[in-house]
Amino acid sequence: MAISNREIKSGMVLTGRYHKVEHTCEVVEKDGRLVYRVMGEDYKSISAAGSSVTGHPCNGWVFWSESTPKAEDVSQPVQTEATVTEAVEDKKSVCRRNPNQKGVPQGQVRWHCYACRKSFLLPAGQVPAGCPGHPVS
Repeated sequence: MAISNREIKSGMVLTGRYHKVEHTCEVVEKDGRLVYRVMGEDYKSISAAGSSVTGHPCNGWVFWSESTPKAEDVSQPVQTEATVTEAVEDKKSVCRRNPNQKGVPQGQVRWHCYACRKSFLLPAGQVPAGCPGHPVS
């Protein structure tokens, strides 16, 4: 459900579903203004945060819904195969399973790194620890 009350405040948690995966966005205050944090990356607008999930322009007011985190959700962050975040060197590598698996050899899965905008293959069932395009020295 879209956000009906546009009074966004620091501390709010927003949720949005894209390709059957639920994503969260934390609203935090940074340098006196609100930023929208998705998988460790900060965005200046709610729509930019939504676009980071979908990979294309979107209306953040329609994409995100207001949610109240449960106590167990706050204490134990959940890491899923669809959203894996790993800090590599000075960049944050955000790798997600590509929803389009057409043309991928059997037994392989195509992943996409949103930091370097490149795709790569891994054996099915394996979750990347980071993008192979960002070698750890």
